[in-house]
Amino acid sequence: MRWIIISLLLGVYIFETVVSILNQKHSLKPIPMNVRDVYDSEGYKKWLAYSLEGHRYSLVQRGFSLIVLLVLLQGPFASLDRWVSLQIADPILQSLAFLGVYQTLMVFLGLPFGLYRTFSIEERHGFNRTTKGTFIRDTIVSYVVTLAVGGLLLGSIHALFLRYTNNVWQFVVITWASLAIFMVLVVAFLGKWFMRLFNRFTPLPEGDLRARIENLGASVGFNVKAILVMDASKRSTKSNAAFTGIGKTREVILFDTLLERMSDDEIVAVLAHELGHAVHKDTWRLLARQVVVMGLFAVGIGVVLQVPAFYTAFGFSDVHFGFATILFSILLEPVVLLLGIPLNLLSRQAEYKADAFASGQTDPRWLISALKTLSRENLANLNPHPLSVRLYYSHPPMSERIGALQG
Repeated sequence: MRWIIISLLLGVYIFETVVSILNQKHSLKPIPMNVRDVYDSEGYKKWLAYSLEGHRYSLVQRGFSLIVLLVLLQGPFASLDRWVSLQIADPILQSLAFLGVYQTLMVFLGLPFGLYRTFSIEERHGFNRTTKGTFIRDTIVSYVVTLAVGGLLLGSIHALFLRYTNNVWQFVVITWASLAIFMVLVVAFLGKWFMRLFNRFTPLPEGDLRARIENLGASVGFNVKAILVMDASKRSTKSNAAFTGIGKTREVILFDTLLERMSDDEIVAVLAHELGHAVHKDTWRLLARQVVVMGLFAVGIGVVLQVPAFYTAFGFSDVHFGFATILFSILLEPVVLLLGIPLNLLSRQAEYKADAFASGQTDPRWLISALKTLSRENLANLNPHPLSVRLYYSHPPMSERIGALQG
């Protein structure tokens, strides 16, 4: 069992590294004609430098994380369990303490990488606006929320496991239902609450742009009051827009950097795209797919908790719920890669439909111009490898989106 787990870790890392290298090499090929005007010669050099440095950073960061996990699997995990068992008697609290120590260690070891990414790579390439105070606050808030929400969720699942130890399928079904409810809460409420821990949101101000957006929203039955501006500029110069929530909780979020860098026509086109997702009920479809995936995850957790050999191979005396979550995340990696192919395909199809909706509601040239602006300002890869697109891209490559808009 030990070598199955280690082989999976190494196999996934090698595969993703190969895909990353292929993607980097493919990105250096001639840029597709319909997006060739995104970068001038200076902009292309800037993109190339940013892309190469990000590629090297990713390889080093993922390699370091792999080494740390391989080292922990050789004995420290089992030693940590024995130490926690001496301090705490309750099995649920033992698991939470075990995972809390592990999470704390990974956050601590990841800090240098986060600092380098933010204050070196992003800083030198003109993106960073994060102060050290904001970085420290973000790190602490993320850590506390992760421990609180993760602890509540995993503690509840552990309690279910103890209650239904002798009936694995009952455990799986109830766990699936619990995860599904949690997912609905995240999409409808918790995700927005979490974002508000880090950013300030204000209604889109009065003016010509708001009037145009009100008319567009009214034409498709969307409440313009739910269109908010996020102060993304306090962390980065990168621009984006997003659609969050479901039903009456839905909101369209525009980065303030988007308002700074785009014309009113482009902003209206971007908003029309986001409204397209609302009209097509893409959030509901995404939520339904995630609920199905949660069912697969529940089955996986149930199976992992039924095989003592997984634990004894790494020095544990019996099944250990805390270690089971780590094992499950390892076993899940190749499954997530495979699931990503159809799920990302569906997501890319939804993006095409939202683009088509925006094209029908506004001038197609506005959205094309907006997409090119986003690519230029965010230093996007305009020529990703097809395999990387299939595995990781929830949005189509920019040249293909623009090609579809141009007909």
